[in-house]
Order: sequence, then C-alpha cells, then structure tokens
Amino acid sequence: MVFVDGGNWYFKLKELLALTGKKPRTDFDMRGFVEELIAPDTLTDIHYYIGKLKRKRGHEKSEALYAKQQQLIRFLQKQQIRIGYGHIISYPDGIHHEKGVDVLMAVEMIRYAVENTYDIAYLISSDNDLVPAVEEVQRLGKKVVYVGSSIKQGQSFGLTRMCDKTILLQEKDVGKFLPPALL
Repeated sequence: MVFVDGGNWYFKLKELLALTGKKPRTDFDMRGFVEELIAPDTLTDIHYYIGKLKRKRGHEKSEALYAKQQQLIRFLQKQQIRIGYGHIISYPDGIHHEKGVDVLMAVEMIRYAVENTYDIAYLISSDNDLVPAVEEVQRLGKKVVYVGSSIKQGQSFGLTRMCDKTILLQEKDVGKFLPPALL
C-alpha cells in the first residue's frame, strides 16, 4: 500500500523536475509511477493526502487554486487513487499551512496495518513527524519503505534511519510520468 503526502510530494517533485526545466502537473501519471516504484511488489492501494482548499468566490487567486486542486483530485480519482483530506489554515500574515494531513496519514497507516490490508507500506513523504507511525506499523509486523528525494535537503534522515528500506528518487525516476508533450 502506498501513502503519499501530497504537499510534500509536490515540492519534492518540483525540485527534481527543476533540474531539467520541467514543472509538476496535475496530470502526472501517479499510478504508473507508483507501479514502477514498487515493482515487483503487488500494489494494493494508493492513498494521497492533501489539505483541502476552500473556495472564496470572487477572489481570483482562491478561485484559480481551487480549480487547480479540483483538477488534480479528478485526475487522481480517474487513476483510482484514494484521497484523504486535511485542512488549509490561513494565517493573518497571508501564509497558509496544511493541518491534519500527517495525522490522517499516520492513523490510516496504522489502521490498515492492524486490519492486515498490506505487508509493506511505501511512504512518499519526508516528514519526520511520521516516525512514530512507522515505529507502530513495524511493531505490528509490517515493513515500511521510505521514498524521498536525492536532492539536497530532500531526504529525511529520521525516516531513513527508521524504515526498512529507503528509495531516493532522481529526475529520471519521475520525468517519464509527465504527459508526453512535456518530454
């Protein structure tokens, strides 16, 4: 089973693709990428976690961001990827933060381990807050593979240390899953 921290994934993908001048797109072939990533293991399910944007009608930037997120959600759902939602909190200084994404991801990693839904969890996130969830999943007899980025500061050493295996992605691992027009 694959667990993707959507916000974290977006920024890691952006860094990897920037090396060749490419940019992340909502029509990235996530299922194809995941299937190649985990081979020869059998894919049970993909769970993608994001902070859900609230639409502010009449606010141009909000409308554009909301539309882009809805496009991403539809594309992921077409690939039969399950979406888990956290929240986006706006601070008075204009900065936005995701809340609840890591907690939901951790809870579901543990819940599916308890339900014996998977043997190996592939964790696509570099958030050290997930280390306790990894420990619990392993205590339940499951293996965890950490998937991070080879880019400077892209690797979580806490997750690398705790997980059973680490995969550090390079541009060549992800670029081929962009739409053909961009290759």
